[in-house]
Amino acid sequence: MAHLAGRAGRAGRAGRAGRAGRAGRAGRAGRAGRGDFVVDDIGLADALLTTREGVLPFWDGSADLSLNTTTAPSEFKKLKSLSPTPREFVLDERLFSRFQPAGAQVFLTELTQTAGAATPLMSMTSPDGAFFERQLMHMRSYADLRSDRMGEIDIQLDDIISFFTSALQLDETRSDWIFETLSAVLRLCGYIEFPLKFHFNVARPSQLSTRVMPIIETPTHGSWPSGHATEAFAIATVLTGLLYRQTDDAALFSMHAVSNSDEKLGNLLLRIAMRIADNRVVAGVHYPHDGMAGSLLGISLGEALVNYLSGASGTYSYQMAAPATSENPELTQGSLAALLTSGTRTEVDFVQAPAARDELLKAVWGAAVGEMTTKA
Repeated sequence: MAHLAGRAGRAGRAGRAGRAGRAGRAGRAGRAGRGDFVVDDIGLADALLTTREGVLPFWDGSADLSLNTTTAPSEFKKLKSLSPTPREFVLDERLFSRFQPAGAQVFLTELTQTAGAATPLMSMTSPDGAFFERQLMHMRSYADLRSDRMGEIDIQLDDIISFFTSALQLDETRSDWIFETLSAVLRLCGYIEFPLKFHFNVARPSQLSTRVMPIIETPTHGSWPSGHATEAFAIATVLTGLLYRQTDDAALFSMHAVSNSDEKLGNLLLRIAMRIADNRVVAGVHYPHDGMAGSLLGISLGEALVNYLSGASGTYSYQMAAPATSENPELTQGSLAALLTSGTRTEVDFVQAPAARDELLKAVWGAAVGEMTTKA
């Protein structure tokens, strides 16, 4: 089963925001019906031409099929009829229009205003340059793990979903809408994280010391917050929501509550996300604190999605403060628990009642929940 999860998890490659250029391939979506066979396009076109000429009687141009126009199809039914790339763009429009990065903050249009002003879902304050210089000292011990983690680091350049789906024994043939949801979450993370990185513009470790010597290519965008950590923790949060929020519930879904419970799967998913974040430090392309910032950002996005789609009355708004001068924190289970406490978050309501929320997104969520329920 794990080998299937590994193959299916590579759908996570769609989450890399820079690959939006795949839109140009939409015209070839018809190939999806051909299975795994590679067919020469010109040869197929010629074969179809001669087949049509050989089997069709005279056609006067009139329609001979009737469409059911009495009942308009639901948005979900229309979405299911689309090939993968157009489907992605429809989902992205619904998600991206709701989440908006702005400077050091992320806003969700569905949140109620506070004192007449928009309430941020996430507010972040980056540490100063001296802090990141001190973080270099902590990176030395991470480098000792490079030979053990190289295989993970290489795969996680393009695929993080497999590491979660393997733990849950999910495969692409029976979990299509779970994978569709996870891929959409990854694309949403890219839409959020890159403007934040651009805003903070934190230098990569190798820009501060020649001794870092990363074992993979250093990305050209800013280091803080970690994109891999953001994506990994968002995936862990949404999967946990699919596991434990399968019916409408007005109460707020909280990863802090899951991490403090005996829910073994929820905690396992958090540990996987933490390892993915750590591997970026091991590789030499991130500071330890990058993963902490990404973890809180990813959880805030994931909780907002789970709460919005599962019928909660609201979600949590977080603040990521810069560490004190004397601190040099790293991402651990203890530091993650501290980030998720009430001191860094506040409850904020959604504007819309559950029945008024986006029907298409709710239908996709419901389909994913159905697959997870069947799996459970």
